[in-house]
Amino acid sequence: PLERTFIGIHADSYFQRVTRFNEMCYDKVWESVKAGHQVMVFVHSRAETAKTAEALIRMAEEKEQISRFTGPAMEVQGYHEIKFQMQKSRNQKVNGLFMKAFGMHHAGLLRQDRNVVEKGFLNGSIRVLCCTATLAWGVNLPARTVIIKGTDIYNAQKGGFDNLGILDVLQIFGRAGRPGLDTQGNATLITGHKTLDLYLRMLTHQ
Repeated sequence: PLERTFIGIHADSYFQRVTRFNEMCYDKVWESVKAGHQVMVFVHSRAETAKTAEALIRMAEEKEQISRFTGPAMEVQGYHEIKFQMQKSRNQKVNGLFMKAFGMHHAGLLRQDRNVVEKGFLNGSIRVLCCTATLAWGVNLPARTVIIKGTDIYNAQKGGFDNLGILDVLQIFGRAGRPGLDTQGNATLITGHKTLDLYLRMLTHQ
């Protein structure tokens, strides 16, 4: 069965909003990682994949919990092979995140970097993967836990933000729970306080 959680965040300023989204996201990530599971965090811009991963790493280090991420990653069979391939990458960010058991994935990365990140997540060397929604529609990388962090998507034509579509939400939620490996999956949607009702209404009608 799929366990679905919906969280609405209230914030007075942009800074407070970013902080609260990151904190709530970390709480959900930690819940899953300490139980020995991998997590995919979906964000809505390429830059946000690295920003979110770095913010989560910072919190894990501040709370002195980072070894619960890196420890299990280093014990995985094939870890050193992935590490070797990561070190060959020209993308310092991809390599730096990997050393903390995190990964980033978006269409702007070189194909070889995306491939290594995908392999690293599949074999468990990467415990938390921060990615854009394109990954939900493309590569088949399921995880025990998926988190949608925020629902604002920039629309260049409009010069403003749209809400993440319900089909994208369902597609991402469909990544939770690995067929044949997990008996359950966990999916969390973190959105603004004002849009929480909208998603609850749409998803309860599915």
